[in-house]
Amino acid sequence: MAEVSQPAGRFHWIKRHIPTRDTVHRYRLLRPFSRHLTHSSLWRMTRRSVPRGVALGLFVAVIIPVMHTAVAALLAIPARANVAVAAIFTLAVNPITIPPLYYAAYRIGSWELHHDAALVNPADAERFSGELSRLLFWIHQASGPIAVGVLTIAAAAAVFGYLVSALVWRFWSQSRWQQRRLSRA
Repeated sequence: MAEVSQPAGRFHWIKRHIPTRDTVHRYRLLRPFSRHLTHSSLWRMTRRSVPRGVALGLFVAVIIPVMHTAVAALLAIPARANVAVAAIFTLAVNPITIPPLYYAAYRIGSWELHHDAALVNPADAERFSGELSRLLFWIHQASGPIAVGVLTIAAAAAVFGYLVSALVWRFWSQSRWQQRRLSRA
């Protein structure tokens, strides 16, 4: 009996900390939006809302480096994605992962745009006086490849996250059904 309750114990902590439709009415700032926030797919862990939340959280986390948790939670409402899952998956991008992410975005964007860094003449950068001016010049030269790379990484992360979470959900639910069948037999 203790073996059966052990997996439920792990999910019990998650279920206890995920907001419910009833808790939305307790917060004064959320009351005007309560009509939109009470839709069941925003708070329940379903086979459709969880992959949507994963995809939305990863997409927003890559696109928006600051305040991405709040943005993902707000965008989960019209997308009918799980709000908590969308907010949790924004944590994949953090101050430790941002530098390699933006370097990869620059490399991917440069490859997609056929942008060669050697095309930028160092003499053009040198004619700007001061370190800040040179830094702004290099940022200007790299902004296009970075933007394209960030969009590519965000779209790929969202699609990959959606597919993986949908597959994991499917295998998990199949194993739960098999456990139920075995316990009945």
